[in-house]
Amino acid sequence: MKKTFTLLFTLGLFSGQAFSQAQNGTSGANPVFTQCNYMIKTPPLRELMEDVKFHAADEEAEPKIGDKKWTDWSAVTDLGIPENNDQDPVAQLEMGNRSGAGMTKANFNGTSTSSYPPDPSGAAGPEHYVQAINSSYRIWDKTGSSVSASLNLSSLWAGSSNDGDPIIMYDRYADRWFISQFQTASPYEILIAISETSDPTGAYYAYSFNQNSFKDYPKFGVWSNGYYMSANSGSQNCVIFEREKMLVGDNSAGQITMTFPSMPFFFRSYAPIYAEGTTEPAMDAPFYYFHVQDNSWSGVSSDHIKSIKCTVDWTTPSNSDVTIDQQITINSLNTVFTNSWDDITQKGTSQKLDALAGVFMYRVQYRMFPDYNVALMTTVADVDGNNTAGIRWIELRESGDGVWSVYQEGTYAPNDGNSRWMASIGMDLNGNIGMAYSFAGPNEYAGLRYTGRYHDDPLGEMTVIEQIAVEGTGSQTGANRYGDYSQMSVDPTDDATFWYTGEWLAGSSRRTRIFSFAMWELLGDSENNVEHPFFNAYQEDPNSLTAVWHSIQDDEVTVQLMSLEGKVIATEKVGGLDQKIKLNLPDYATGVYFIRMTGDNTKLTKKVYLN
Repeated sequence: MKKTFTLLFTLGLFSGQAFSQAQNGTSGANPVFTQCNYMIKTPPLRELMEDVKFHAADEEAEPKIGDKKWTDWSAVTDLGIPENNDQDPVAQLEMGNRSGAGMTKANFNGTSTSSYPPDPSGAAGPEHYVQAINSSYRIWDKTGSSVSASLNLSSLWAGSSNDGDPIIMYDRYADRWFISQFQTASPYEILIAISETSDPTGAYYAYSFNQNSFKDYPKFGVWSNGYYMSANSGSQNCVIFEREKMLVGDNSAGQITMTFPSMPFFFRSYAPIYAEGTTEPAMDAPFYYFHVQDNSWSGVSSDHIKSIKCTVDWTTPSNSDVTIDQQITINSLNTVFTNSWDDITQKGTSQKLDALAGVFMYRVQYRMFPDYNVALMTTVADVDGNNTAGIRWIELRESGDGVWSVYQEGTYAPNDGNSRWMASIGMDLNGNIGMAYSFAGPNEYAGLRYTGRYHDDPLGEMTVIEQIAVEGTGSQTGANRYGDYSQMSVDPTDDATFWYTGEWLAGSSRRTRIFSFAMWELLGDSENNVEHPFFNAYQEDPNSLTAVWHSIQDDEVTVQLMSLEGKVIATEKVGGLDQKIKLNLPDYATGVYFIRMTGDNTKLTKKVYLN
């Protein structure tokens, strides 16, 4: 989250005014369609790596520190939770006791930085992990071996600067990489690059979209009919990018911008859902953003979640809309810490760290099951009235009717005097949950830990004993800004392995870490892993399409690539236990196609985007 005092003071005035405005049933909307500023196709990154590379030590010579003095704290009163003696009513004070032995798979250092904060973001794809920090991105294989040096973000967009707040996504429904950053100077831009294939070292379609103002703290979600963004700005802060065109390099791709309805507190980066899982949402399915609401904020009478419904019409953009849809009751929580952003105690210094309170952390994962859909989210909470941070995690469900309700919630806060915050959470195909987070305390340096729960464990509990990804070895002094971003993603090859990236401290150095784990291994109970048929296809190079699968109940299956009109382009008969096949593509096979796997007990289809 990159900030300057002058701009954010202006936004702070806007935020202060918002406290008195109506919250329910309001629509900001005012949809505006604009075409992209430009689109360029980059050379393959494997070629750029020879010319545009630098070492981590060269990054961020001048730290980026946002002082947040613009916040109107007069509109926030720390009410705590007086009805429960300031104790979080759903706090889990004992960590789980399910075995965690052998759960870690990959665990390696990401890119280092001198930036306050580093803003780490990353995602796993079929063969690689891609991570970005405030001004650069880097590619690894899944064992932690570097495939690239650290590359400037500006290497993807001609004439751009390395302004940062990047987001990495792997769009598994198109099997493409998504890399973004903002531009802080006028003309303000959001820059998005989409990979030509599933190979992150290949070419990218690099887009620029002009904005009416600086879009700070951007958050993105993957959906069938667009890439949805929120931003911490006063107007036109709900932005949807034309995914279908961007995936095939169409230079007429556009954006629809709208203004969110006003709600209390300064963050306008309402959390977008991010679709993962084997089932892609329908093209006409509504999209949702979620925002936590605390009665310590002026204008909020009770703690709850606001769901914000967004509909997009690319044919007639003026029909698009964004409106507050529901108020979802949750157990009482306290999101207010010190009113100074000096929140988290760390070992060895009086300097405290920013808890980044009052917002759902990135990402809110959306996953479809046969009978219901899930939205999974976290925020940080003061669990005892003494600024000890715990992680409030919430699973919402809806049954296809658009009515969300709380299925389970808890605040993970083992009673050891330490704080846990900056969490990201995910659910696998079996309904198991993994959650990773920052960890620090009076006798603990800032490091990274994680836990989880099995799908049939008691509701509201993280039942797995806390695991250490990396121990901190020093404290941060001179600034409270820390982390800002962390990110969980689920591996698209098995839909069961969790990947996480976040910040930790190595001596006085700010580091990032990348690690992965799988829930049945975490439990040491592989025989209880529920096997679901899994089918995926991705384009590793322009001349072929790779299909992968497992848990298929047929000895022989037929794999067919076909056009939208049903014309068969390629077909192969293979054994159901083979698990992988590569189809050669004719030169004319570009655009949107379907790949289908059929057998006596199998009928699986996936949309693919060929370039």
